[in-house]
Order: sequence, then structure tokens, then C-alpha cells
Amino acid sequence: MRVVLVYPYFNEELDRSIFRYPPLGLGYLASVLRGIGIEPQLLDCTFSQPGDAVEVIKRAKPDVVGIYSMVTMNHHAIRIARSIRNEVPLIVAGGPLPSITPESFLDIFDIVVRHEGEETFLELVERIQGNKDWYNIKGIAYRDKSGNIIVNDSRPYIAELDTIPHPARDLFPNEKYKEYWNRYHEYTATSMMSTRGCPYACDFCSNPVYGRSYREYSAQSVVEEMKQIEELGYDRVFFQDDCFTLNPDRVEKICDTLVSSELNLDWMCLSRADTLTPKMAERMARAGCVRVFFGIESGNERMLEVMNKQINLDSVTSAIHSAKQAGIETGGFFILGYPGETDNSLLETLRFSSKLPLDYLSYSFPYPIVGTGLYTKVRAKITDSEWKKQRGKANRHQLLFKGDFSEEKLRFAKNKGTIQHYLRKYGILGNSLAHVFEKVTDKILPHLS
Repeated sequence: MRVVLVYPYFNEELDRSIFRYPPLGLGYLASVLRGIGIEPQLLDCTFSQPGDAVEVIKRAKPDVVGIYSMVTMNHHAIRIARSIRNEVPLIVAGGPLPSITPESFLDIFDIVVRHEGEETFLELVERIQGNKDWYNIKGIAYRDKSGNIIVNDSRPYIAELDTIPHPARDLFPNEKYKEYWNRYHEYTATSMMSTRGCPYACDFCSNPVYGRSYREYSAQSVVEEMKQIEELGYDRVFFQDDCFTLNPDRVEKICDTLVSSELNLDWMCLSRADTLTPKMAERMARAGCVRVFFGIESGNERMLEVMNKQINLDSVTSAIHSAKQAGIETGGFFILGYPGETDNSLLETLRFSSKLPLDYLSYSFPYPIVGTGLYTKVRAKITDSEWKKQRGKANRHQLLFKGDFSEEKLRFAKNKGTIQHYLRKYGILGNSLAHVFEKVTDKILPHLS
């Protein structure tokens, strides 16, 4: 039984992103397949060329190809599937986008694995291997013999995450990732997960794979996986959890286990502003945490309510202060031009974000993903269904719907906030230059279309 798992992201833009990591989801699938004696080939296309990837798949002569897809790389997933359609008996789609809109994949793919994939994909492969019918497997979608789309009942989420083997990290192109990180950031980093799911319901957020469930790996499992990462020669690990700090008791157990271990691995994580306390930050710093990222999204209280963030600006300031006091670097994410945004709220966001003592600041545009409140708000105004990065383009974000702000105005706002932030961060001319720049550009922005 020959299985190829494909991650169709190509770093054609040659970016220097600090979020360039291997496909953990496919790593988990590879591990569960190994548990039944199948040695899959995992094709992470990050450092490949599109044409080369197709040739690798064809040479493997697989019985099953599983292709991951999400909004920003779906065009590559579709192109690869079409290129191998006549040479592979069974092509399976999985990941966020197929989980949301399985019907849109079934003209090219044979099966869609929806939501959490380990048990579903494993059962599918086992049935194919045993020449058994697979049509009643929970968690899949397919076309029947009459061409009708069938979406089976969803499979329950895996309750005990420790029963899932750690990702097959030896199948990732680790040396290429380490070379990338050393070249652009002078340290190496990879990712892992210590929880799955998020109980919150931010208006713009789509979590179709793990949903609003919330499940945890044990502290022992987390530290064991970190040891595996250290043995591969990495300097840092980034926890891809939606919110690492959601459960204070769990964080305490992980940190205490790390302190008592001989692990020499720094780590980074994502946090909500209302869950990081001074005590937690100090404990995390002692355990090796070097940076925390916050999804702040807006500097305007009304817009935070529109986004259903369930945080306030005081909690943001407090959380960042707690992290900085503990010696942890901070990062913040903001969305510009959300439906309901005004010139005043946009300026407030730029003013608030650029004054925060952040070590990393990111502005993005709203991306309407099917199934989110944001999508419902703008679905009649969508102009592009997919964000496609382009090689050589300095502007890394694209506005996919026609809103109250043009893409050019939002790019001006993004550049304005970034410049203000760096002028303040580096104290150029004692912040006076930042003040002058902000006042001048505050007057320009409202007059842009």
C-alpha cells in the first residue's frame, strides 16, 4: 500500500516569515499510518517547485494521495490533483477548506476527509487495503455512483489526545527548514501543538478542523515531544495552539515539568490578552518562553465587540506589560478595514498598536472564510475567492471583498502604523519624529478613497 501525503505550499514569494513551519497535520497522519505498518511518503512542497512536486508523486506510483488544502494554497492543491488525476486510483482532500466546503472538491477529488483526520483517514486506508467498502465511514464526503454528493455524519473528536502518536518529524525536510531559519532569523524553529480547538467564537475565525472543542495533551506528552524536537537540532519551538494560556493549571504543569527537565529549548506561543497574568508570565519565562503573540485585532472597543473578541484594551495593555516585565518578547496581530470600521476607529487602531511595546507587529486585512460571521457580512461583496501570494510582490495582503475602504487606503494605513511603531520603538529623535509623522498622516488618511 503506497500512500503519499502532500502539503501544497510553495514558498515562491521567497518571504522571510517567522511562521514558516512544516505541516503538523500530515505528520500526525503519517504517524498513525506507521502504526498499521504503512510507510507513507510526505511531500512538503515548501522548498520545491510546482512541477517537481507532480513528478515526485508520479514516480511514487501511489495507491492513495492525500492533499491538504486551505484558503491560501487551494489553487496549488487543485492544480496538483488535476495533474495526477489519471495516474492515481484515489485522491483525497483534507484540511480546513475541504472541511468547510467538501462539495467544491468532489469534481476533482474522490473523497474529502472532514475535520480531524487521524481516525477517519486511517479507517479509509485500512478499508482500501482490505478491499472493503468505505462508503459508510464517518467524517468523509464523496460522490455516489449516480453522481450525487454524499456527506456522511461527522466523526466525534478524539477525546484523549495522548493516544495520538507524535508527528512523524523525520519525514519533514528539517535541514531545509533549519537552513531557512538560520539564514533569515539566526536561530532555528519548528512547531508543535499542546491543545486542539478553541472555545471562543471570534467573528472572523474559522476552525473547521478542530472546531470549538478544547482538548489538551498531557504535560508529559508535551515535554516528550519537545525533547524529540531538540534532538532534531532545533533551537525553538512554536506552539500552534489557538490559545496556549487558556488553562492556567495546565500551563503551570507544563512549565514545572520543563523546569525540572534538562531541556535546552526556547519556546513561543499564542495567548489571549485576558488569560496571561503576571504570575503565569513569570512561570513561563522561567520555563523557557521567549515570545508570546496576542490576537488583539483592533484598538477600538466598538470594533472589538463587532469582532466578538471578548477582550478590552485594558486587558491588552496589562497582558503585554506582564509579559515584558517577565522578560518575554511580545507580538500583536491587528485587522484593518473590518466591516463597521470608520476612519476614526482605523486611526485609533493605528495609534494604539503603534504605541504598544511590541517586538513584532502585524497588520492584515479581513479574510472572509466560509462559515464565519465575517463571510456572512460580506458574501455579496466578495471579489476574489482566494488570496494568492505572488512572487516578487512587496504587498503581502489582498482585499478579497469590496468594502468601505479601498485596498490602497488600507495599505496606506498598514504602512503608516508600521512606520509609527518603528519610529517609537527605536526612539528616533526621542519620539518627536513619530509624533510629527502621525499627525501629518492622520490628516491624509481620511481623504483617501
